[in-house]
Amino acid sequence: MELILQVIFSSVFSGLLLSLAIPNEIYLFGCPVFTLFAFIPLYLILNRIKDFKTAFLAFFIQTLTTHLISSFWLAYFKDFAIFTLGASALGTACIGGAFGLYAFLPYFSTSSQNKLNENTLVQPLMQSPAFRVLYFTVIYTLYEWAKSSGFLGYPWGTVSSAMYHWPVLMQTASITGTYGITFVIVLFNALAAEFIMLYYENSSLQKTKLNHTVQTAKFFLIVLISMMLYGIIQYDKTYKPVKKLNIITVQQNSDPWKQETDDQAILTSQRLTKQKIEELQLQNRTADLVVWSEGCLLRAFPGATRYYDWFPEEKPLTQFIRETNVPFIFGGSVVREKQYSYGKSEKDHLQFFNSSILYDSTGNYRGYYAKNHLVPFAEALPFMEVPPVRAFMEKIVGISAGWTPGDQYVFFDVPCRITSDFKLPAVKNIDLNKTHIQQVIDDSQPYTVRIATPICFDDAFTDIMRPLFLNGCELFVNITDDSWSKTKSSEIQHFVIASYRAIEYRTTLVRSANAGYSVVVEPSGKVIADLPLFEEAALSAEIPVFEHKITTYARFGNWLPYLCFIIFVICSVYARLTFCFWDYIPSERKIKKSKNSDKKRKKNSKSKK
Repeated sequence: MELILQVIFSSVFSGLLLSLAIPNEIYLFGCPVFTLFAFIPLYLILNRIKDFKTAFLAFFIQTLTTHLISSFWLAYFKDFAIFTLGASALGTACIGGAFGLYAFLPYFSTSSQNKLNENTLVQPLMQSPAFRVLYFTVIYTLYEWAKSSGFLGYPWGTVSSAMYHWPVLMQTASITGTYGITFVIVLFNALAAEFIMLYYENSSLQKTKLNHTVQTAKFFLIVLISMMLYGIIQYDKTYKPVKKLNIITVQQNSDPWKQETDDQAILTSQRLTKQKIEELQLQNRTADLVVWSEGCLLRAFPGATRYYDWFPEEKPLTQFIRETNVPFIFGGSVVREKQYSYGKSEKDHLQFFNSSILYDSTGNYRGYYAKNHLVPFAEALPFMEVPPVRAFMEKIVGISAGWTPGDQYVFFDVPCRITSDFKLPAVKNIDLNKTHIQQVIDDSQPYTVRIATPICFDDAFTDIMRPLFLNGCELFVNITDDSWSKTKSSEIQHFVIASYRAIEYRTTLVRSANAGYSVVVEPSGKVIADLPLFEEAALSAEIPVFEHKITTYARFGNWLPYLCFIIFVICSVYARLTFCFWDYIPSERKIKKSKNSDKKRKKNSKSKK
């Protein structure tokens, strides 16, 4: 019972420290210092645990505590709060508990193995401090990868999201992604915990353990120094843009829970846009693109194009765009019909997409990008593609209960200005049916920037952002609406996670949010311009667009988690073989019994003689 109480206290304390490190209402942009101690209590108690059940409990409580404290704002999602906070907390904790089972592998052994380890100088690999430190680090890195990936992925509450005040360390993301930062921080915690245990331990193997721990510490220092040197170089590096465009982002600060019609949001956005366009005109500058936030238009496209020809009555949206003579990107919805078969009958049903809408400078609707990664249990409900389930949910919850995920990557090409560093693409020679054709760039055509518009949750996932970049994206323009959370920490947590995309791909990121955090981020992670949270405001900034170069992370993706997974598989196989081997070695009790039986046999043989 005493051990269980210690497990609960240590796990809760570890989760609390990590939650204080992540952007919160006390430390708005986080406090990374807390990450240097957050995992020490968990590591120390793991060394005292005797069985898999307790190991599961320790990691379950630690991950549950971190999620509930750092993501408490999920409870503000009204009718879906039980799913967004409750289901996500339970799911995260179960994933954490499962990894706790694997984290216990180095500490699990039969009683005979323990006795042998204490009485011999030969220590199995899985019992060495160096292995325990690296294995714990690998397991936690895999945990963050598992919980941040897939349909149920939730990349909030991670170690890397606490690093905003240590931008030099963040630069490593262009090589390893965010998981390299998690790896180094957890490795430091595990090393510190090992030294603490060695300080209080008194055994014949203490010197050997100390040597192993010191060797691991040297490895850590090499990795850390390499990361710091790389980070300093990259953070201070001057990036020369090849293209530029003036973008206006609008933060209308409307309440998504009270917004029944979008006339007020549109009129507010029009007023803020007009003010910034006039400011640019006074500076002899022109706007190249205007971006409004996610969900600012409530009518579904493409049918809404006629609706916004006359709405709002004070100033129809289409007319306003023509007057400004600037391309617009809005957050809205798109609806289309899809036919499905159920039994012998075929039916049509409507699919709704959370989308970014593009209008050209003449006020014509040009297309849309549909959000690919939907928020589980809030925007996307499981099994909605099954007709009976869909019919039930539409009747009970309503058609808005589920969006359809986008099924393609879409880019918007927006006219821009070039700089003196811009290089024309090389002339391409194409041999088509033995006919020599020369393809030359037409100088009479305006230069464009290829823009990707990830929506809200999209910008947190590699499986969305990496294909966008690899297919030629030159600028990320994220539109989002986190205002439903009513908290500043929610806005900043999303921003910090999104800012890693600029570093990973060395590409400028523009965020246009309903209530914040609206910001422009350079490839080094530096903020060029931003707006205050929860205020009506607009931002005009000259956005630098840099040469499209493939980074290590863009080329190889999440190679570090894959490497960790390979190490984990090897260790699991090794553990299985080791335990099978030790099971064949008789325990101390069996040895004593065999000795006693031998003595009895000798006595019996003497008596018979």
